[in-house]
Amino acid sequence: MTNMSLKKHKWKKTTGWMGMILLVIALTACSGNDSETGMNAGGEANANQTETGNNSEQTNPDNNAPDDTAGETKQGTGTFVGFIDNHSAEIEMDGAPAAFQMDETLSAAAQSLEQGTPVSFEYVERPVEGDATLKQLILTKLEAAPAKGMMSELPAEKSIEVELEGMKETRTTTLAKGEGYAFYMFDIFSFDAKTNKLMMNYDSDYHVVITKLPADYDIEELAKAAQSDMSKVGKVERRTGDQIYETMRDAELFLFAQGKGLTQQYIVKNIDGQGFAFLLNQPVGEASEGFGPLAFASINTVVATD
Repeated sequence: MTNMSLKKHKWKKTTGWMGMILLVIALTACSGNDSETGMNAGGEANANQTETGNNSEQTNPDNNAPDDTAGETKQGTGTFVGFIDNHSAEIEMDGAPAAFQMDETLSAAAQSLEQGTPVSFEYVERPVEGDATLKQLILTKLEAAPAKGMMSELPAEKSIEVELEGMKETRTTTLAKGEGYAFYMFDIFSFDAKTNKLMMNYDSDYHVVITKLPADYDIEELAKAAQSDMSKVGKVERRTGDQIYETMRDAELFLFAQGKGLTQQYIVKNIDGQGFAFLLNQPVGEASEGFGPLAFASINTVVATD
């Protein structure tokens, strides 16, 4: 064999070995890439990668929906106090405020609720990690409750016990309707819904002016305005405790003024979350003794209807 032929033969052998080495390297690289993407050489999913993926789908720290650690669904009613932040609100339940978590859907729905709105709701209790005595309250349902005293629920007549001249007796009253409220009145009264005035049939100077207050009323501002008006009658006293008639002692404000021939009383009450003001105008005369107890009894039947 010539020198030239020998050189060609050696080059072909070298080229063949080099090709085999490059092929092995290529296959090894492909196998490594498959492992990094979660696939093994046979095209099957990498077990470790699949497990990690499943765990990330199950974990959602912002999810307030009930889970396996939450207790049974409970129902409640109360008064909506307001938002604490975008995902929690305060509701007064059984006379005590409580903080409730909520998801975005409930939060959006609750935007229409005003402070002081009666609400009904459902919730679950989730234990707080690290302290078994603490519970996180999670709302699952929240809506405005039907107003207490809706007209469809109020009977046309009602029997009420009153005390007159030291003697207790039961009298029948009839339903009267004002703008956004209703109450029961005795047959000695008539009611003008346009002026919100409950008047004694015998003498209309004996009357009660009823005012339904806004949700954000300020008791001190009301007191200041009423004192200014009542000072025209006489010295105004702000009474509390035993100074107030027994049936009116739940009042937030009780002002009393007396002058020549006239007594006025200004009373503010919060009735089922709705504020009302009552101005009693009582001249000195024959009807004075019966007017007060019967007027107070009627005031105590007032309910909001919307």
